[in-house]
Amino acid sequence: MPVKVGKRIEPGVIPASVMQYILQCLQDICYGQVVLVAQDGRLIQVEREEKLRLAGACLQREHASMAEEELTGLAQRIRTAFIHLDFGQLVIVVKAGNVVQIERTVKQRFTGLDGEGI
Repeated sequence: MPVKVGKRIEPGVIPASVMQYILQCLQDICYGQVVLVAQDGRLIQVEREEKLRLAGACLQREHASMAEEELTGLAQRIRTAFIHLDFGQLVIVVKAGNVVQIERTVKQRFTGLDGEGI
């Protein structure tokens, strides 16, 4: 499902339509991750990676859906973790259909060095 964002996204903000897409991805994935990429404090990219686990000759993809209050709490945690991310990424890891961790990688840019930055 394409997500349309008309104007430039404000720093530290995840638009409601994009958050809805992120939460849907997290519900659809049994094993994998969703990565939010920030540049200048703005969300510029959402990546979805799904791993398919094999049990014998069968593909494992079944898992229970998340409850509405669980989705609301998860959305708040994602927004909180993303709000002050200037450069870097937020990785939301899913195992057996459950979000098990959120990793926050911050990149810092240095000027005045050989090569002017990273």
